[in-house]
Amino acid sequence: MAQVLAVPGDVRHGFSYYGQFNHDFGRITGIAATIKRNIILCDYDKKNLILVDPLGNYLMKLNLDSEPYDMAITSQNIGYVTQPNARSVLQIDPDSMMVLFQATCNELGTTVFCVSAVPNTGRCFSNKVPCYLGVKIHGLSYAFPVNHGKM
Repeated sequence: MAQVLAVPGDVRHGFSYYGQFNHDFGRITGIAATIKRNIILCDYDKKNLILVDPLGNYLMKLNLDSEPYDMAITSQNIGYVTQPNARSVLQIDPDSMMVLFQATCNELGTTVFCVSAVPNTGRCFSNKVPCYLGVKIHGLSYAFPVNHGKM
């Protein structure tokens, strides 16, 4: 059983995985799968994203300026990565591990702590809201939609 830890000892996600990662991880806090079935891991302690194939073989990593905490990938294969310590969100191409856009909030009492992708069924959201960001503003939590890839 593999576990994704937010705080040491506090399990955020658990999943069954048979195999062995041959990589020196720090603290993994987020995980998501791409359309090509690759897996991206947020390594909070080492400030990077790690891309592995479906068998767990290391493909590449993306070094970041701040700690990644959570991530989600939409049905259009666009990734969103939260960086609470930098009060920012990255928009990435998950299979090429390229940063497409970064949005940062300059207000000190605000942080983006989680992200969630909504399945693109077209029934409830008319294909307009593929993703929500969890934002804490002065101690209160809100969910904000990401519309048409804009943050």
